[in-house]
Amino acid sequence: MNKSKKGILFLIVIIILILLLVIGGLVWYILSAKDSSEPISSGGAIAYESSVVVDNANALQEAVDGLIKQAEEGMMTLEMKTEAVSDDGYNFVCQLGNAEENRYDMFVVIYRDDTQEEIYRSGLIPVGTHIEQFKVEKAMSPGKYVGTVVYNQVEDDHETIHSQVNIGINLIVNNN
Repeated sequence: MNKSKKGILFLIVIIILILLLVIGGLVWYILSAKDSSEPISSGGAIAYESSVVVDNANALQEAVDGLIKQAEEGMMTLEMKTEAVSDDGYNFVCQLGNAEENRYDMFVVIYRDDTQEEIYRSGLIPVGTHIEQFKVEKAMSPGKYVGTVVYNQVEDDHETIHSQVNIGINLIVNNN
């Protein structure tokens, strides 16, 4: 192939590449362009209106502050080891605590995940204290079990549950 044919072929390849880039750019622009008047979709639910105007910024800020306070009141800090160990199938060594940062007393309930059976229910655990052992009523055979600890914060009346959180725990019964 002579030099002039190579030059023309090179020029054709460059023009084709430029055309592909321009066409690709146009397709991307068309597909990514959004009409700002469309509502913001939230899945299959009712969409938010995109042209909402805040009339009273102070009222909006008060509402947001109230939601933040409500969320903070429902938060709890947990202190625990994710393993409880028993040498006899009844008495377990553990660490389940109500951190000093919390505002409410709490009690815990432990369930075996394989049977959904409640195996332990504590009394109230005051803020800043913890339990280091618990005893089950029905002996557990040697082995490893997965359980769930349900932390229940209670209001000052000690009856109303303020908030709950579930945490996994490994229950280990040693062979003796």
